[in-house]
Amino acid sequence: MFRHVYAKEMIDAFRDKKTLFLSVIIPILFTIGIGLFMDNVLLADTPEKPVDIAINTTADPEVVNWLESVEIVNVKLLDDPLHASKEGDFLISVEIDSKFTQAVEEGHMPVISIYADPSSSRADAAVNEIMNMLTMKQSEMVAIELEAADLTADVLQPFDVEMSTLTGSDDGLSKYMITIIAQLVIVIAVMMGGLPASSDLFAGEKERNTMEALIMTPVNRIHILLGKWLTIATLGIMSGVFSVITLVGFVQLFTTNMKEALDLSNNVFYFTSSLTVGIIVFALLVSALEMIISMVANTMKEAQNYVSPIIFLAMIPYFILIDVSPHEFTNTYFMIPFMNIYALIKQLIYGIYDLTSILLVVGSSTVFILIALGIGMIMFSKSKWVLGKSS
Repeated sequence: MFRHVYAKEMIDAFRDKKTLFLSVIIPILFTIGIGLFMDNVLLADTPEKPVDIAINTTADPEVVNWLESVEIVNVKLLDDPLHASKEGDFLISVEIDSKFTQAVEEGHMPVISIYADPSSSRADAAVNEIMNMLTMKQSEMVAIELEAADLTADVLQPFDVEMSTLTGSDDGLSKYMITIIAQLVIVIAVMMGGLPASSDLFAGEKERNTMEALIMTPVNRIHILLGKWLTIATLGIMSGVFSVITLVGFVQLFTTNMKEALDLSNNVFYFTSSLTVGIIVFALLVSALEMIISMVANTMKEAQNYVSPIIFLAMIPYFILIDVSPHEFTNTYFMIPFMNIYALIKQLIYGIYDLTSILLVVGSSTVFILIALGIGMIMFSKSKWVLGKSS
């Protein structure tokens, strides 16, 4: 019988354009927006436009010429560059001795002082370019001195050090950014996808005084509860799946820095099947919790107010795992609710497919789903929670 309740609630949900907008359109737009931001801002190799840097007017002209050779900076000569930067007029200021070249020739060690805004990614990229240029100039000067002394650069570098990633690729930052995006958009999409329906199917019906008529029908209360719960879960699953499709499609078609990092050519089946299973069990758990919260509330607005802090609490595991490598995960990570879906997503993005992890996610989630459903059934059997203040 609960299938009839489920079918009815699904039809009613899709008749409401607000449900379609919140469950499908919003996750897609959110995914595209955060993907564009990550790829074009945080992962950009160089600033989109040159960065103005302030240099003291007394600076050695030769060093000023060095800085002017850096393509992504515009040199501005000022009497007090540091003061101008502190006032917010420049992101970077540089102070150079007026007799820099002479000091180098006499064997002294002059200093180039660089001041930059640490909160600006544009300033950080520009400083990196400046430092690379200055390092190259240092090497050139050292090479000249060594040649004059009939020596080679080998005397300063007796051995080489090679640094490589464990994955054998140089896309570590891009892959890290993808995990941050994927964890965020998928979890939020699942939670927000079923939220409108959960608020309407319990608190909303109490507010409209239609719940009493529903429970007076011959349909068993458990069947009514299961039908509504599966409706909320289905909308959450749909929202999560749409967010994954949007994320993968967007990364492959419209990004330059993250495309190579998300290579699913050889693991499409394992990735999609594992992630789908994770989304389904997570949506079933979230929908059960949203259902309980909606039964506690007497109005839709009240239900939404109750859910807001729950969403913030659900983000705590996200920040706990943000700097934890998937190779550091233990079985405990896959047994804790909410943390397990974050851990599973991160593991899959890094190309780690572990059946034990998936089984732990499914098993632990199932236990908590049954507990939540048990609480929901007890509450739904009491008029206090079903009819609200009217009872």
